[in-house]
Amino acid sequence: MDQLLAQAGLDLKAEPFVVVPGHTARRAARSITEAYTRLEAVSGEKLGPIVLCLLEGYGFGENHPYAKAAMPIAAAIEARDTPQPVNPYHNAHHTLEVVLNAHYLAARNDVVAINIRLTQREHALLCLAALIHDFEHDGTMNGKQRFRLEQLANDTAAPYFQAAGISGEDQAAIKVMVLATDPAGPNLYMKALHSQAFYQAPAPEPATAFTELAPLAQDLRLLRLAGLLNDADLMSSAGLSLDYARRQSDKLGAEGGRYLDCNDMLRFLNHIVGGSFTTGAGRFFNLNMSLIKSFSELGMSSSNDGIDAPLIRP
Repeated sequence: MDQLLAQAGLDLKAEPFVVVPGHTARRAARSITEAYTRLEAVSGEKLGPIVLCLLEGYGFGENHPYAKAAMPIAAAIEARDTPQPVNPYHNAHHTLEVVLNAHYLAARNDVVAINIRLTQREHALLCLAALIHDFEHDGTMNGKQRFRLEQLANDTAAPYFQAAGISGEDQAAIKVMVLATDPAGPNLYMKALHSQAFYQAPAPEPATAFTELAPLAQDLRLLRLAGLLNDADLMSSAGLSLDYARRQSDKLGAEGGRYLDCNDMLRFLNHIVGGSFTTGAGRFFNLNMSLIKSFSELGMSSSNDGIDAPLIRP
């Protein structure tokens, strides 16, 4: 683990994986994108060692059921992408980014949250949900079968969880978090529930409800975890920088077999992300999303970042 981080020039206990007081969203994003670019260039096992390090930081060592499940799952995800990723976008590196995004957002949540700060167990459950959220993703979309890919991820992870001795309650929590990442309606329903619960927004229309997500309406702590996971899943594509968003869009386009242009980016930001991140921690990056959206409206798909310089503190 130390060798991996040394190769990438990173420290999980320092910027950009901890919340630094006074940093703007642009400064945080710059640090995050630099870290992810370096991590992507490092060969060998990354996902398992980083997940284990995070779980240990939450108080769950290698002999705990969480770690006993996470390590073989991480190994399976990386083995599938060896020697080359199966999918250009939904692959082990994307999973690693979502795990680290979730870690960062959970830490920010615990700094800014008024209502809900996470327990160590909740930090670990969020980490495990991020780890499995795209398990065995086939590079296509759900189509007319709602939750197809999310259920595939849950079903593939279930034997690992059971073998490690993870409780049924914990498995159920992870399952509903992952289901809420379905980008074609369920995620927006989850976001509406979260806005109602924490931002005094109107209740979501009954016609938009999904019975599979009913536990979220009954458990505000689980709802916050689902919101953090959804933000973590979308953050690299919608909340960091225009150039990094373009890089993710190009990967996703290659996976789907067509070039995604600025209009596609606008549809993604408006109709998948919903124009805003879900949680207060995620909304820290709404400024970056606004910049990405503004550039896309101008038909610009790259930037030398000069326009952002005044927003970056040294």
